[in-house]
Amino acid sequence: MTRPESSQKHPPSWLRLAMAGGLLACLVGSILALTLDHLFPPDLRRAHAQALVLYDATHTRLDGRVSTDGSWRLTTNHAAVDTAYLALLLKTEDRRFWWHPGVDPFSILRAAGQLAFRGHIVSGGSTLAMQTARLLTPHRHTWRGKVQDALRALQLEWRYGHTGVLDLYLTLAPEGGAIEGITAGSLFWFGHEPAHLNPTEAALLVALPRRPTALRPDRHPQAARQATALVLARTGATTPDSLAWHIGTAHSPHDAPSLLAYLWHNGARGPVRTSLEHTTQATVLRILHATPPPRLGGWAALVLRPDGSVAAWAGNAGNSCPGCAMDMVTAWRSPGSTLKPFIYGLAFQQGVLAPDTLVHDSATRFANYAPRNYDRVFHGTTTVRTALQQSYNLPAVQALNLIGARYFIATLHDNGVDLRLPRGATPSLALALGGAGIRMLDLARLYNALAHDGLSTPPSVSWPVPNAQPSRLFSSAVARQVLGILRGTPLPDAAQGNAERSIAFKTGTSYGQRDAWAAGIQSGWVVIVWAGRPDGASSPGITGLHIAAPVMARIMDTLPTTPSSTGMPLPALAPLAPSLRVLPEQQEPRVLSPPNGAVIESFGQDGTVTPIGLEASGGAQPYRWMVNNKLLITLPGLTPSWLPDGPGFAHVAVIDAQGRAASVTIQVR
Repeated sequence: MTRPESSQKHPPSWLRLAMAGGLLACLVGSILALTLDHLFPPDLRRAHAQALVLYDATHTRLDGRVSTDGSWRLTTNHAAVDTAYLALLLKTEDRRFWWHPGVDPFSILRAAGQLAFRGHIVSGGSTLAMQTARLLTPHRHTWRGKVQDALRALQLEWRYGHTGVLDLYLTLAPEGGAIEGITAGSLFWFGHEPAHLNPTEAALLVALPRRPTALRPDRHPQAARQATALVLARTGATTPDSLAWHIGTAHSPHDAPSLLAYLWHNGARGPVRTSLEHTTQATVLRILHATPPPRLGGWAALVLRPDGSVAAWAGNAGNSCPGCAMDMVTAWRSPGSTLKPFIYGLAFQQGVLAPDTLVHDSATRFANYAPRNYDRVFHGTTTVRTALQQSYNLPAVQALNLIGARYFIATLHDNGVDLRLPRGATPSLALALGGAGIRMLDLARLYNALAHDGLSTPPSVSWPVPNAQPSRLFSSAVARQVLGILRGTPLPDAAQGNAERSIAFKTGTSYGQRDAWAAGIQSGWVVIVWAGRPDGASSPGITGLHIAAPVMARIMDTLPTTPSSTGMPLPALAPLAPSLRVLPEQQEPRVLSPPNGAVIESFGQDGTVTPIGLEASGGAQPYRWMVNNKLLITLPGLTPSWLPDGPGFAHVAVIDAQGRAASVTIQVR
């Protein structure tokens, strides 16, 4: 029989008030905790500030740079650490890590009891989470600091969980000197990743954070051995008879500083495996160090493997000169004549020139542009092949005029290579002679396309080499034609080291002798060498052929020679079409110098008069010159010139052998 509702007992009023108060306290506490967590989030800047450590393709350490706060710190995930180490760490530092909320009450009670009964601290009560809190924001060991660590530990566990806190500790644990984290400690002390640690190595990494300065194995090996043995003994592990290990150095080698700076500025952090090969890198640097640089100048070099990856990156050779700390691999410099092979290649591609087309290396004016050869001598009628091998300027400008400067610069852009024009300038025929800036990295990409049948891919510094979709600069046949021409270029005497090699190469010297270049291809390898003054000043006497080419050849001598498709003989060429046999020369004569409308300072303040040189192109030679309708007497074999008899305007005319004439009007002052 059920009791009437009115007769059922209700909880006492005080209990109901207590329950409501408890719920309200929990609600207020939760709101307060959330508010404090939002207002005072943990400072993770130290955990996120990583160092950068470079390795070559064989995992040999090349270089490194500390984090922004000066530590060798590398982010570590517990999944990448030996499980035996993790078990040893938790058994030593925090046995109940996986169940407490960041603060272990049993450890705190035990530590307090030991302090009360013995009068000194026997064991600490800090958990891994509390140690991590102190590592994030280092402070002195005080009671106030302990309370702060406990509160932060609760917050860290709440936010990131046990595995997140463990990862933070593994990243921040001090391992001696400026080394922080298990990854950095394992790499620097043992030379390998922490995925595989023997018991002795694991015990040392567990012991070091307790006294990272006093237990540094490179400075205090005996203390480090004793601490390691103690960790093994306390955990019940079998102590090996000999605590022998191979201790490395706490310092990083400095064998790839330019690439290190390049990757750092591009945001790379942590351990990075690059495509560099440490023996090739060291060999290139040794050759550059052993070769006297231009006066107040320096060297730089880049080596690409047959797969297009970078085997050596020497942005500078450590020379003492203004600006010599710059990375010349990524600096913008004038390429000189090193772009000529690609101008001719695109002309071959368009079908307007062929290697055996006859061209005229003679004085020619293109609007207001009148290029000259480096030696100031014109060589008459020659073939495109010879013009490229001898680096004649006029035929290259004529070829660029045929394909168009805008087309040339746009084609390079479509293949991942940009040229930097002077401020306010537009693409012009000066591109053929280095009238734009290029980076060595991009120049290497162009020559690598020649070595790979016209396919262009970006040089890679990553390892393994990523699969990149190539673009086509020009056809395989054109690439082999250009490569065959460059292979016939004679090396200078200083580069005749290996008579059996066949290097396809091109040199370049920029205007004012500021840059000397040599770009070589052999068995798929590409070597680019630069010499000059990084500050952009002139280095009188330097040329690509006599300064950079011998160094390029010495580097090439050290590389393996493997069979390459680019070394195959060229197929027999069909007879040239009539339109490709001879590049038509300008039919009418033109006055090249002085240009029309020029104002020429000929009369000096001291009364001296400077002759005015006369130059023409086109038409049929010999020329006759007339100034103000008077025939000018010129001697055969000498450059004609005119000595003004007074200031004013002058009418200068040239008449060719067939009676055709051209004239300009100038002002003499």
